[in-house]
Amino acid sequence: MHGNALMRPTSLLFYTHGLVDGGAERLWACLATAFKERGYDVRFVQDFEADDNRANLRSDIPLHTLGSNHFRATWRLVKLLKQFKPDIAISSVGGSNTKLLAAIAYSGVPTKAIISYHGYDEWKTGWLSWLTYLSLPILSRAASRTIAVSNGLREELVDRWKSHAPTTITIHNPVFYPGNITPPSAEELASRPPTVLAVGRLVVEKNFTTLIRAMKRVRTPGAKLIILGKGGRRAALEREIKRLNLGDRVSMPGYSREPWSAYETAKVFALSSVTEPFGNVVVEAMAHGLPIVATACSGPLEILQHGRHGRIVSLRDDVQLAQAIDDALADPGNPMDRVKRAADFSFDVRVPAYVAVIDEVLAERRLSPKAGAGELASG
Repeated sequence: MHGNALMRPTSLLFYTHGLVDGGAERLWACLATAFKERGYDVRFVQDFEADDNRANLRSDIPLHTLGSNHFRATWRLVKLLKQFKPDIAISSVGGSNTKLLAAIAYSGVPTKAIISYHGYDEWKTGWLSWLTYLSLPILSRAASRTIAVSNGLREELVDRWKSHAPTTITIHNPVFYPGNITPPSAEELASRPPTVLAVGRLVVEKNFTTLIRAMKRVRTPGAKLIILGKGGRRAALEREIKRLNLGDRVSMPGYSREPWSAYETAKVFALSSVTEPFGNVVVEAMAHGLPIVATACSGPLEILQHGRHGRIVSLRDDVQLAQAIDDALADPGNPMDRVKRAADFSFDVRVPAYVAVIDEVLAERRLSPKAGAGELASG
């Protein structure tokens, strides 16, 4: 339980690198807000300031910024833990897991740690991220739980990175989208202009190059592609658009904090990733009733139930992708089936899974208050 009038509320510390424009970062802001709304005492800690997802964090949640230097940030986190002594600290993305567990070990506080992994290739993003995956056999035993956002990712963590299987669990992402969406009828959707929407960071993993090449092959008259996102691959993608003479058919307006209007006008949603551990944007699109065309990555496969709720195509295959987009534009199907599936990933449905894990960990803490991440200090 998270407390009542006679008990102090359970205190939670959420930690990630920064509120940048990623699905994991949006999730952490929305999840902290959801727990605050449920009466928990919540604090949010980040390494550096970024405002892409700041609006998703409730303004009355204390926000602490540690600094980008890993060692200094860890030491400041030690001080915060000693000051606030949260019941549970929960971390996300890259090296945050390592820094949290180290800080708890050195602080000596009885805080229990829950760490989470959100990607297959995060280990490539820096030396500390690489260490965080390489050290999973140790980290996953020091943490009370290790969360993976899909069954496919959990298998990867256990089989490849040797995460401690009994405490490594799957919790599919709760996905925030407005509660007042009015999905289109099948007739309204069918009458929309042939606009294809994609949403994601402009990075190699999202493989927008294949999607742009697929648009060259799409035969539906007047079909256009909008890619929402920002990232280091922008210049390369712009060159590909120019090379294929698609300047009038493909646009990249940038990152949108509130992409809902784009979902409300698109006719098809496309995901071209070569790796996607979950895929929040797929759920967002389904909540708006859009037909989905997605590559066969573990996250989208689980969300779409292996093709039951959308069209699945092979990785890096622009011919298949173009054909599926044409098919979806010609027959967008029944929006309500997809809306119902999206509801399976709503905060109302998924946050209780986090609540249940936190309750379990709190019960274990009461049984053994000195066990947990503190063991890391002694090896």
